[in-house]
Amino acid sequence: MPNRNYQAGRRFEWNRRDDLLSRGFSCVARTAGSKSKIDLFAIGPGAVLFVQCKDNGKITPLEREVLFTLAQHNPAVTHPVLATKEGYFLLTGVGPKDRVPVEPEDLMDE
Repeated sequence: MPNRNYQAGRRFEWNRRDDLLSRGFSCVARTAGSKSKIDLFAIGPGAVLFVQCKDNGKITPLEREVLFTLAQHNPAVTHPVLATKEGYFLLTGVGPKDRVPVEPEDLMDE
């Protein structure tokens, strides 16, 4: 049986998945077992989000670097996003303060 931390984390990821679907993303998938540095992939018009879900907002340097580096392969379309209890943050670099609040639907093309 999964431990409580895992269950709480999975529940938070599912809540964020449902929220992104309600914001107009047509495909939001949770990575199997959520063992990768990307918890959710969200696809919308002109945008792909690589989302790391951390209810407390704390993301490791490796998680931050992986998200940011992967998104740089196609920066016009792919965006690294941190989802927290407080909302969503677009990662603008690999430093701990390199993030700005964002509404995910604002990253999509009209």
